[in-house]
Amino acid sequence: MYPVLIDFGAIKIYSFGTFIVLAFIVAAFYVRRRAARDLSLDKIEVFNLCFALLFIGLIGARLLYAIVKYDEFSSDKMKIFRVWEGGLVWYGGLIFCLIWLAWYLPRHPKLKGWALADLLALGASLGIFIGRWASFLSGENYGKPAPDLPWAVVFPPEKESQALMGIDLHPAQLYHSLHGLLMFLILAWYMRSKPAPGRVMGLFLMLYAIGRSVTEIWRGDDAARGMVIDGWVSTSQLISIPIFFIGAAIFLSRGNSEESLHATMSS
Repeated sequence: MYPVLIDFGAIKIYSFGTFIVLAFIVAAFYVRRRAARDLSLDKIEVFNLCFALLFIGLIGARLLYAIVKYDEFSSDKMKIFRVWEGGLVWYGGLIFCLIWLAWYLPRHPKLKGWALADLLALGASLGIFIGRWASFLSGENYGKPAPDLPWAVVFPPEKESQALMGIDLHPAQLYHSLHGLLMFLILAWYMRSKPAPGRVMGLFLMLYAIGRSVTEIWRGDDAARGMVIDGWVSTSQLISIPIFFIGAAIFLSRGNSEESLHATMSS
């Protein structure tokens, strides 16, 4: 576990914040390039949109984490601003971003709504692939004990459970990362068939909900992620249910006709 990448004494560069920034840069530049090439959109305008989504996502992710860990934050209210110390629930960021996009894109039809949303789904998958390394290096979102697992990892999850120090664990953070890469590959392949705008976003939501529910099985940080049913259903698994059906509704409602290939969210 390397929560601090570089330590200059008074100046420390944290692995969590570094990989979150790296994930954003890679995702934003990918979306910017594809939007300019495929949709003839202005690169600066698209990048500004991605930048807005970064802050909206961070706010949502931090707020949901604070809700899950209410007792911890109620005793130190300023802690909610110390994002570099870790503590984000990705679903919170996703929900905030979806709500904002549903409000913003119809009011800016030149951004080609659903078509841009599809590219944002691809960018989000890349962001998950890279960003989950932030959790791995900082020691958060660790997995359950796995004594006979060939690829098990050993590190001290100091923030949550001293009892797991030195024990072989599932690298749950890397499972999440591979999930992001797999989604990106599937969505990129599906995009080549030129589906109706919005279908890639719908498929992304379904794939994320399924993959997140599965990877949660190997998570061992029950106290951090919050459990709806102790030992069985986590907060994220519960949220995955409506997210899956929202994705399915978007996927099915967008149709697949040639006439809709250049439709916008406002159509």
